[in-house]
Amino acid sequence: MVNATTSEHTVLAPAAASASVAIDIGPGRGALVLYPGERFRDREIEVSRIGHDGRRVHTGVHERTTQTRSLLTAIFGSLPAGDYVVWEDATTEGPVVTVPDGAVAEVQLS
Repeated sequence: MVNATTSEHTVLAPAAASASVAIDIGPGRGALVLYPGERFRDREIEVSRIGHDGRRVHTGVHERTTQTRSLLTAIFGSLPAGDYVVWEDATTEGPVVTVPDGAVAEVQLS
């Protein structure tokens, strides 16, 4: 799902109680799992690859439950390996994260 630019982050409908996510990694591709703060609940988070004309990809923030706790996640299951900007909102760049080749990066956002 690619967005050119958006005026604001989209608010999502309530998520299903459980959902699986496909992770597709391998040569040239990795995955990114973000653990965003509460301010991102029920919203979408966008990332854009550095040096690729600001084309953004977005995914929803959902609460997921493990055996020991519940946490918010935003999962990008397959991205070309490289450096990405995580967008705080439609106009504010957040941290730069590296999606590794053939692996999964996990990043905590406040």
